[in-house]
Amino acid sequence: MNILLVSHGQLCIGVNDAFHMFAPTAENVHAVSLTNDGGVEAFRVALDEALKSLLEKGDVLIIADLKGGTPYNESYLHFLENPEHIRLAAGLNLPMLIEAGILAMSGGELNQVYETALTAGSAGVIGSDLPEESSDEEDDLF
Repeated sequence: MNILLVSHGQLCIGVNDAFHMFAPTAENVHAVSLTNDGGVEAFRVALDEALKSLLEKGDVLIIADLKGGTPYNESYLHFLENPEHIRLAAGLNLPMLIEAGILAMSGGELNQVYETALTAGSAGVIGSDLPEESSDEEDDLF
């Protein structure tokens, strides 16, 4: 089971690099980025090549940075052609990849890894509330 990260610019490469700090032996996570240098056509070719290679090894979860962007849209075409072996999620973040990547490394099934990615990705987006101020009256026990 492999994971392919796709994004605009270097986002997927950076998240992949950060993931490997947590899982340095992971060989199942890869990245393909859309850059201004190569444009859409170069991205399409790189995506096709990466998916062909990864699908020879098993199922693939593709995680894109943004639903509706070129990396997502091009990946969605592959998903439609091969829904038995490809899943596609959007909203790439590090908590999502850590949970999904480690599960994939340990032999998780495609749908299980996909669902884990969605859950961990959502749970990883939180805010920090300011602590509530307490009054002196509440601090007094007697």
